[in-house]
Amino acid sequence: MAATKQRGNHYLYLSLATTAVVALGFWVTYFGPMMAGEYGDVSPTVHVHGWTFFLWYLLLPLQAGLIAMRKVAIHRRLGLGSVVLAMAMTATGMVVIGVQMELARQPDGSPFWTFLGPAVFMTLVLFAVFYALALQYRKQREYHKRFMLLASTGGLGAAAFRLIGRIIGFGPVAGVSGILAPNLIIVAAMLIELRRGEGVHPVYRWGLPLSFGAELAVILLTPTAVGQPLASALAWVGRVLAPLY
Repeated sequence: MAATKQRGNHYLYLSLATTAVVALGFWVTYFGPMMAGEYGDVSPTVHVHGWTFFLWYLLLPLQAGLIAMRKVAIHRRLGLGSVVLAMAMTATGMVVIGVQMELARQPDGSPFWTFLGPAVFMTLVLFAVFYALALQYRKQREYHKRFMLLASTGGLGAAAFRLIGRIIGFGPVAGVSGILAPNLIIVAAMLIELRRGEGVHPVYRWGLPLSFGAELAVILLTPTAVGQPLASALAWVGRVLAPLY
């Protein structure tokens, strides 16, 4: 039993690392400025999105810890709360992304959202898809926990961008790195499994290429004629949802 528990602890450590990226990344541009009274006026939707996002990443290691302690019943009850958070994150995320994409089309629009807005949207899609699969496989632990880690890294782009930007500057390189770098957490999970002689689980074998490939494809296609319909569709969503912003 002790050996089994030890084998499962790396999910707790990876979850803690994921949450640390979120905490450090958002301290730079959100929590720190707010506490200093320097954060500008923004839509309440932005705050709801930010706080639900942060709560999700607080819940993530807590849930992993409960499983490590074999507190399965509590884990399942808190899992219901994760559904509410995920729905709020996804809904408010669509509002924020859509509105920012619409604003980016204006003459003084943000180059960041013009270039990476569709990729940010893709991270939200990956989060929603992998989380839905985690729910579907909630009774199959080996699948469930891996889908949860994929969902959590899929939604990590915004925080990773802020953290990397603080180090190298908030430019295109930080933006692209922020979108793609969270996949390294899945690489770490795969290496741990290989080191333990377990082999790489099928969820990772197709989940990592899907995540990295979808993000990279959107980044590369956005400046082209092929990628523009997605940018236009997101801007249209922004116009429709603007009253909620």
